[in-house]
Amino acid sequence: MLTSEGFKRKRYVDFFEEMSEVARELWGDDVNLSERSPVGKFTSLIAYARAEDNELAEEVYNSRFVDTSEGVSLENNVKRVIKKKGWLKSSGIIQLNLNRGATVPAGDLFSTNYGVMYETLSEVKAPNDGIYTVNVKAIEYGRIGNVEAGEITKIINPVVGLNSVTNKEPFRNGQDEETTGELRGRYYDSLGKAGSRRVESIEAYVLDEVEGVRSCLVIENDSNEFDADGRPPHCFETIVLGGEADKVAQKIFEKKPDGIRAFGSTVEQVKDSKGALRSIGFTYAETVQVYVKVYVDKRSDYPIDGDEQIKEQIVRFIGGTGDNVTYNGLGMSKDVVVSRLESRLFAVEGVEDVKISLSTDGFIYLEENIEIGLQVAETDFSKIEVSDLVA
Repeated sequence: MLTSEGFKRKRYVDFFEEMSEVARELWGDDVNLSERSPVGKFTSLIAYARAEDNELAEEVYNSRFVDTSEGVSLENNVKRVIKKKGWLKSSGIIQLNLNRGATVPAGDLFSTNYGVMYETLSEVKAPNDGIYTVNVKAIEYGRIGNVEAGEITKIINPVVGLNSVTNKEPFRNGQDEETTGELRGRYYDSLGKAGSRRVESIEAYVLDEVEGVRSCLVIENDSNEFDADGRPPHCFETIVLGGEADKVAQKIFEKKPDGIRAFGSTVEQVKDSKGALRSIGFTYAETVQVYVKVYVDKRSDYPIDGDEQIKEQIVRFIGGTGDNVTYNGLGMSKDVVVSRLESRLFAVEGVEDVKISLSTDGFIYLEENIEIGLQVAETDFSKIEVSDLVA
């Protein structure tokens, strides 16, 4: 039912009571409406069908709004501003130490020590002893292929004359498909694209249009002095999590104000419209690894896989990787608050009470919040311990 406050869905009991009242008006107050009587059965069937139709009408109504739509409806609602991010494989360049005459075929496999595999995109021939580079792409889709420098070191298919392999630069452009919550959140973060404020516009464009970027924050120093964090006068610093350096720099250059310096620890050269090179700086956000000890008072209905469910809830909340899925979690500059994390765990069936201690080094655990500056908190299943709560 559509009201001035929106759509108010009627349930089965509402329709059954309305139809029962009509039946009493037609056939008297003593009409048999029990579940076994013909009139009662007919009334129940029609009430159920009307309730189903009303639920569908509510879904149609909700599909018009960003906050209540899901799936294709949500994608259609946000497409005027952004597009949903899909699965992408991580890619980059590796270095091969080859002897003269060695040939590494296209499709040859290399991996990290923890099993993330990459394939070469072209053949490499070595006319002399030396270091050769080749583009590779992860076998699996998603952020699981994003690695730090020096992590790709294993040779899967030995080749005569191939001595070693490594990646000099990190890989950052792999991404998972956005969840409904992530897409909805990025939509609101990206509304600044249409605004005149340069800071919000840069944040929105980098977040939306650079593959692999999970979070973006722009801080400006419009004073005539260095600020407390060492930023020069009249500059701005873009802090990003994920994304390839050249693409991040290009997008910043396209949206930066004229005459204002793009400052940061990573500097890329970008060509302007006249072919001149411009230095564009930005900074990759540091991650803070969070270790969690969870003490749970379990009821009798606590599920067999309850510990795994608790770990998943923690990874979803903080951010990081769980069961080969990467979650954005809190995002940049968001503190890890113990009370909020504890309340999240009551969503697991059978949890009577819970206490949490946090650590950033895996040794010293405290029942205190972890303050996150211009960083991003992350964790994973291996950093979470679940134990019984002892009274």
